[in-house]
Amino acid sequence: MTNVPDFPLDLPIFEIYSGADGARVEIHPWFFVEGRQYLGITRVLPPGTGKSPAHIHHGITQYCLLLDGARARYRRGRRTGILKPGEVLTIPADTPHVDPFNDSDQPIVLRTLYTPGPVWLLAFGRTLGQAMRDRNTNAHQELRLLHLLMMLGTPGSVTYAATIPVSLQRRLLLPLAGRLAKQRGYRPAAGLRDHIFRTS
Repeated sequence: MTNVPDFPLDLPIFEIYSGADGARVEIHPWFFVEGRQYLGITRVLPPGTGKSPAHIHHGITQYCLLLDGARARYRRGRRTGILKPGEVLTIPADTPHVDPFNDSDQPIVLRTLYTPGPVWLLAFGRTLGQAMRDRNTNAHQELRLLHLLMMLGTPGSVTYAATIPVSLQRRLLLPLAGRLAKQRGYRPAAGLRDHIFRTS
């Protein structure tokens, strides 16, 4: 958790979404620190929320900062850990991980920064925010499994499940999940379909 950029705390906000029990997503548009481009997402995670399946971000480095709250639990590689206020968790590109989540009995505020920050991550943040707003998430305030798999299979995706070969996901599993998700009415965030999700 050393040798990380000096990130500004006051970032511009592109969109804000609110969900159940005080859950919140703020999307920070592209900005630069020390010559590198970033995209950010800040979340208010109610108690017992924010846990997602283990995954990787292909070619993307991720930084996590706990802005408020006592702690957040995470997994990076095979090690679990606790993120505390004032620390920065660095997740190198292509590293299997479980994002920091709230296992405490109080809300936490977690900021995640991605570099480089592709359009797909903006689409993912908006899709999660709209699902939260519409009360269409799972108990962890995350996308439901089929909705998540549909997003992982959209063009431009940089995120894949950690335990299944990426080539198998791309060729077979994600296209199948995408078809099932469409049948159940799942879609990317409104306004992004024409760019990242073309139906056949």
